[in-house]
This record gives sequence, C-alpha cells and structure tokens, in this order.
Amino acid sequence: MDDERLRPTQLPLNDLATAYVQAGQTLFLAILDDIAARVRLAHPEAAYLEIGIDADGDVELHGIWSAQESAIGTCRLLYDPHDDPEQEWRDGPLDLDELVDDLGRVLTGSFLHHWGVVEPHPVYEHRDRRWLVLPPADRAATVAAIVRGHVPDAESLICRFAERGERIAVGFEQVTLSGGGTISVPCPLCSPETEDGPWPRDVSHELARILGQLYALPHLRGRHLTPCVDITAEHEGQLWQLVFPYRDHKKGAESS
Repeated sequence: MDDERLRPTQLPLNDLATAYVQAGQTLFLAILDDIAARVRLAHPEAAYLEIGIDADGDVELHGIWSAQESAIGTCRLLYDPHDDPEQEWRDGPLDLDELVDDLGRVLTGSFLHHWGVVEPHPVYEHRDRRWLVLPPADRAATVAAIVRGHVPDAESLICRFAERGERIAVGFEQVTLSGGGTISVPCPLCSPETEDGPWPRDVSHELARILGQLYALPHLRGRHLTPCVDITAEHEGQLWQLVFPYRDHKKGAESS
C-alpha cells in the first residue's frame, strides 16, 4: 500500500472535529444567552455574575452585579446569596439551583474563556473567584453604539470572519457612512504600527469579541449579517456587512 495515501476517513474525521468544536461554541454561547435572559428577567440591570468554583469543581454564585455606572464609578450589587426566607422575594422569577447547574455546564470547558467573557475578579481579595460578563441583550445594537461613538454617521460595518480552531478571528474592512462615503479600517497584521484607525485597538478587541459571538450563533448571523461583494483582494474570506439600526432622531432631539 502506498504510504503517502491517506486513510479514507482521515479528512472527514478532521472535518468532524472542527464541526464538533464549532457546535460546542454555539451551544455554550446559546446557554450563556439563556442564562443572561433569565438573570435579567429578575434583575434587569445585571451585567456581571460573581462566581467561584469549589474544590469539588462545583460552581457557587456569590453575587449579581450591575454595570459600572461611570468611568470612575463602581458596580452595584443587585443580588447577594442569602439564607433568609423572608428575603426570597428578591430573587424574583430566578431559579438559583437551575442557574448554578447551567453555569457549571458552561464553565467546565474553555469555550467561554476564549470569548473573553470570563475575567479575573476585579477585587484582589477575591482573586479565587471569577467575573462572568453577561452578553449584550442585543449584540447588533451594541456594536452600532460602539462604532457610532467614534464615527457618529456610521451606517454599517463590513468585516471578515475566519474560524480558527476554537476561535473566530474578526477582520475589519470598512465603515460605510450615511452620506455614501466609507472609512477604511487598517488591518493590524498588514499595518501593525498604524494609528490611523477610526477607533483605538482596545475598541477593536471589544468589537471583535461581540461580533465573533454574533457570527457563531446561526440565528443571529442569519438575522444581522449579510454576505457582500469582496471589495478588496488583499485578504481571504467572505465579507459580511452588519447594517446598523436606524437612529431615533426624535429621541435624540428630545435629549439634546
């Protein structure tokens, strides 16, 4: 037998392994979305879960926290686990046992760590705990708000997605403007020293994390991302366009 010949199942097995990883990403993100929806049903301002993992690998919930109210502000504690039955009403419709079980499911692997939603605890004294970032309720609207914070007349974002093992790499191409113009987003690999981008690099990382999640969830990808014509041959991969929601001009006028 020719030693250079591949086993008939070798390539399909590699494809299956990739599909298995991608399915795991989708499943864990979907469970995280469901967790976030249930937590926000009880605590609408929830942005973070303070969690710990004991010696047996069991997840413990130490608190539900709001987002930081300002650049110099702090998060507010919305829920603190307790044993006082007179305070059970604070939990609202939240089933804590079910929540902890689901957290244990998604934290057993490394998928959420790759998405950057599991962070070290911000307080050093509790460094043995973890800070779980709840995903935005509307990822497309969140991306639009971030981009328009730097490019006010942005109408859409054109980018690429590349599936690399357990990660989805996001490459930005252009921001389209309401007047018909465009702003190119320099590629960090092609122009590593450039500072001409429409937003700082830390913003690119934040956008890439949210967009990668959106792309990994098929129902969100089909709803918000549209394949578009390749406008440049410098990079491989399909281009996708995320069209931003219309602005509420009346609301903006009232608040200004």
